[in-house]
Amino acid sequence: MKSVKLFLLMFCILCGMIAGSFAEGESLDEQVDRAFRNARAVGGAFVVAQKGQIVYERYYGVQQKTTGVPVTEKTYFKCASVTKFVTGIGLQRMMDAGILDPDADISRYLGYAVGNPRYPNTPITLRHLMSHTSGINEDASFTKKSSLLSDMLALDKKARANFREVEPGKQYKYSNFGAGVTGAIVEAVTGMDVSSFMREFLFEPFGIDAAYSATQLREPEYIVATYHQDGDLLHAPSYMLSQEYDATANPDEHYRITVGSLLIRPRDLARLGIAVCGDGTLDGRRVLSEEALMRMRQEQSPETTGITSKSPYSFFCIRQDGVLKNHRVYGHQGTSEGIVCNLYFEPETETVFCVMTNGCRTVRDHGVMSLTRRLCALAEEAIMNE
Repeated sequence: MKSVKLFLLMFCILCGMIAGSFAEGESLDEQVDRAFRNARAVGGAFVVAQKGQIVYERYYGVQQKTTGVPVTEKTYFKCASVTKFVTGIGLQRMMDAGILDPDADISRYLGYAVGNPRYPNTPITLRHLMSHTSGINEDASFTKKSSLLSDMLALDKKARANFREVEPGKQYKYSNFGAGVTGAIVEAVTGMDVSSFMREFLFEPFGIDAAYSATQLREPEYIVATYHQDGDLLHAPSYMLSQEYDATANPDEHYRITVGSLLIRPRDLARLGIAVCGDGTLDGRRVLSEEALMRMRQEQSPETTGITSKSPYSFFCIRQDGVLKNHRVYGHQGTSEGIVCNLYFEPETETVFCVMTNGCRTVRDHGVMSLTRRLCALAEEAIMNE
């Protein structure tokens, strides 16, 4: 009996060694596919760029379960909160052009006095909104489609529920509402709806087909369906295309658009990462100034910017130390239902990582999606450590 047990034990060990050797001998494509499969992704994309060039891309699964159309480089994914990062690039281009001032009272742009009624003499700025230190609160009125921005933020409305009991700049608290306000500011300043403006001001000049509304995309047949974590359908492409989009400047109502609605192709998202990871240029053309790049990576503190809260964000760009070994990365993470989107860049080696899915298990490991952490580790081993 003991000899049988010993034989079974040795057999299991041998099988484990064989399985491990197969895993070690897997190609990067096979390992990436396995990571997506283990996360139960319906469809996904992983793009890596280094020193200004895309050096690896892998597309997995399908755009929609019912059609079986495979994910390709043409597929548009929803960005979730990485929408904020991309919006931040547009906002900083406006700062570079002198259209916006990061430290001006946003009342100047919205056309009425904005402020926390508890601290009426402390202005709220774009720096506050983009570092999530504005104190704007996601009260129930934020989700009501009938609520007007001016009713929620104007000082004379004294809408205390829409502000936290903290002075602007004094405390970090992630705020989707605050991010949405930046889109309203774009519309108030430019006189254009934010999606059309971003297409004209940022996307089209660099050959990017992206939009905050599915109806504005040139090839809608490549839009993904989105899914819950359990694999059930969330939104079909037909649903996204049926949603009316108000292509007019309406800042009093358009304060949710820049929260998480951007649709973009993985390669184009990675290209924006290339621009902010390197010298601010893309294909020889300037996207952002060196000053803007420094703003994105600058730690907000009393010494540097006057913000007393230790926010991990600077201008919709997070500083993240746990994604790679011994390297700090910058970027943003997005999750919504089963959607995962991550864009991270590491300036020292000029490496960019773009992860996108239309539905998977959104398991976190120390705040970072486990899928993203695994894919970045694979790329670090195969590409960065070559």
